[in-house]
Formats: sequence, structure tokens, C-alpha cells
Amino acid sequence: MSNFCFKCGKETQNVKYCSRSCAASINNTQPKRKLEGRCVKCSCLIKSSRKYCKTCRTLELGAKDMTLQQAIYEKHHRSSAYALVRARARNSEKAKSIKCCEKCGWSNHVEVCHKIPISNFSLTTLLSEINSEENLLILCPNCHWMFDHPNG
Repeated sequence: MSNFCFKCGKETQNVKYCSRSCAASINNTQPKRKLEGRCVKCSCLIKSSRKYCKTCRTLELGAKDMTLQQAIYEKHHRSSAYALVRARARNSEKAKSIKCCEKCGWSNHVEVCHKIPISNFSLTTLLSEINSEENLLILCPNCHWMFDHPNG
């Protein structure tokens, strides 16, 4: 008794598939989830786990300047205190224009680094000052670690 693969149609001794790759290509395909929620600002369809659509989220991140105190205590939970500051740093013009490490020139992956750490600023400092171009460096992960740990 011969069987045929459901995917490619080859003759096989297995009941359904001729190989693991044929089985995986059929069994691992799942339909994408439907958009179930609505954006708080513009009411367009989004995933139910999100609050804003991509456009409104970008506007929300770069919308207005605020103090470090407001960013920490009003926008985020204490456990992710500097998340908004770092997100705005990644969205800065400098981060968008420079695609290679400023120290070694590596271009596969770069990160935004603050010359003066966020924790060194007072709570009344504006985010635009913390994320000014003079305080940002674009570094590869190795140079970023060496910058943050000069004695290590």
C-alpha cells in the first residue's frame, strides 16, 4: 500500500507526509489574527493588545516635550522608568541618519547611547535636553558596552 505526501505528492511510506519539512510547511501555517481593537485617537483597526495605531503611537512618542519626572511617573510604571526617554532617543534624527558605529564603523547593528547617563539628570530636566544630539552616540553593541563599562 503506497501513500502520497499531502504537500508535494511524492510517494511515501508515511501516512501523510514524505519528510519533516513537508509536514512543517503544512502544520506550522496559521492564519494571522484579525484586527480586533480600535486606536484610542483615530479609531482605526489595530490588534486588541495595542492602545494606539502605528501613526498615532509615533505622534505620541514625539508629541510634546516633558520633564524626566513626567516621563517616569506619569507615562510609565517605575519598573520601566526610562523606556520613554530611550524610545525618543531611538527616534531622534541623529539615530535615523547614522547607520554605523561612530567609534569602529561597524554597520550590522547599532544602538543609541547617552554620553551622560539618564540617571545623572535631575527630574526637572526636559527630555529634549537629555536626548540632544550632543548627548547621543551611535555605537555597536561592543563599543556601547565598553563605553558604559570603562574599567571592565
